[in-house]
Amino acid sequence: IYKYQTFKIKQQNQTIIKKQKIKIPKKMKSLVLLFALVLVANCQTVYQCPKDGRVFKCSSEPKEVCGIKTVHGEQVKETFVNSCQACSLGKVDFTVDGKCEKYIAEAEFCPPSYKEVDACTEQFQPQCAWFNQSVKCLVYPCAIEVQNRCYGCIIKNVLFTTEGDCPKSV
Repeated sequence: IYKYQTFKIKQQNQTIIKKQKIKIPKKMKSLVLLFALVLVANCQTVYQCPKDGRVFKCSSEPKEVCGIKTVHGEQVKETFVNSCQACSLGKVDFTVDGKCEKYIAEAEFCPPSYKEVDACTEQFQPQCAWFNQSVKCLVYPCAIEVQNRCYGCIIKNVLFTTEGDCPKSV
C-alpha cells in the first residue's frame, strides 16, 4: 500500500510542487485491514427471538438483520428487513444486525444461550473466536484461538466462530 505526500520546494524564486510516493509500513497495513473489518462488522447486536413462536405485528422499517436458525445441526442464515419480521415470519432462533452476506461465509454465530453456559466440554476441536465491534483490536484478526466452539462462545463479546486456527497477522 502506498500513499502520496505533496510538498513545496523553493528554487531560484520559484515554488515547485512535488509528489513523492511513500510506502506504508506493515503495521499501518494491519490497521488498514482492521479498519476495513470494523466497517464490515459495523453493527453486531444479537437478538434472541421468543421461543414460544409468537407472531407479532411488525413494522416495515428497514434495519436489516441476519436471521439464524439451526436445521439438522447446521446454521441456516437469511437476511430480513428487521428482527421482528425475522422472528415472526422467518421463524429464526436469533438475529444479528446486518445482512448475512456481510459476514464471513464460514461464520457460526454464537446463540445468546451460550452466554449462560457455566462449563464447556474438554473436546479438542480448534476454533477461531471472532470478537464483535465493541472490542477494539490493533491488529488483524480481531479473534482468539480456543479449544472448541463452546469455549469461544462463552467469552464476552465473541460474535461467531470459524473452524480451525485464526488467520495469521499480516
